[in-house]
Amino acid sequence: MKIVAQTPTELILRDSGAALRVMGLFLGALGGWALFIGLAQPEGRGGIVPILIGSLIALCGVLLIVLPARKTFAFSRSERVFIIANQRFGRVERQIIPLDQVADVSLEESASSDGNTYRIAVTLADQRRIPWTSYYSSGHASKQVVVDLVREFLRLEPSPVQGSGALTPQGERTVRRSRAFFWLMGAFCCVFLAIGTRMLAKEQHRLSAFRPVDATVLSTRVAEHRDSDGSTYEPVVVYRYRVDDRSYTASRVTPLNESRSGSWASRVAGGYRVGSTYTAFYDPGNPADAYLLRSRSVIPWAFVAFSVVGLAFMAVAIRGTREMTRMAYRARAVAVRR
Repeated sequence: MKIVAQTPTELILRDSGAALRVMGLFLGALGGWALFIGLAQPEGRGGIVPILIGSLIALCGVLLIVLPARKTFAFSRSERVFIIANQRFGRVERQIIPLDQVADVSLEESASSDGNTYRIAVTLADQRRIPWTSYYSSGHASKQVVVDLVREFLRLEPSPVQGSGALTPQGERTVRRSRAFFWLMGAFCCVFLAIGTRMLAKEQHRLSAFRPVDATVLSTRVAEHRDSDGSTYEPVVVYRYRVDDRSYTASRVTPLNESRSGSWASRVAGGYRVGSTYTAFYDPGNPADAYLLRSRSVIPWAFVAFSVVGLAFMAVAIRGTREMTRMAYRARAVAVRR
């Protein structure tokens, strides 16, 4: 919630849904990138996965950008009205209420096992309640500041809700620590995003630049990789092929070195028979680098998707802590004036 104007005769607040739109931009960019990679793939089979995933992600991003309405709440003493304006798709819907019909402004609370959430609501003289949003969200302090400002502007009695928007010194330290934690988590997300991006670039290069060649399978097996988290399994298929009258031997099956479940590795390795000839793909610049199965992996997409979503949440959280600090300063000013 942003305070647009605050004068002795006017108080204007606005909720533009910026957090949802920022997340929508992230998802839209990720989906567009996935679509580009899928459409640029020369073989239709290899591009189906990124096209489907990209379309879904891009659609979610577009919906988050265009659907949230920008809401404006304007109180005017000179005109003696309270106006609620909803702007969406270029259309503005206004609800005009006489100012003397506004009986109260308060916080509505929704309790759950995950914690309490809040929304601001106006109570009219006929006891009707008009919530400012259709949903509850966190951020009691910032919302309480808005309630206090509106109540002061309307010259209502102090808010009956316990507490205020002003942060205690301990609360301010907690907010600063939270912000530092969110920045740290954002840095981790950037690292994972870089890893996923590098994997996608490497996979795309191998799918588009490697050339086909006939290869004869020499042996097949499943390799087990153990670590502290358990075991993963990799299909290993040894095959021989010739490039420019020179023989090469390779064992990688997929464009990226992948280790997954034992059933997946067994199924992939079982698809090749010793002595049979299949099409392999080799690097023209380094013929010893090759793979057998022309398909995309979901692992890089998982790295990128989780990183982008994580960065979006971190951006929203950091913006929220900044807004909480800013609104807390306003709460102190209100308390001093009282």
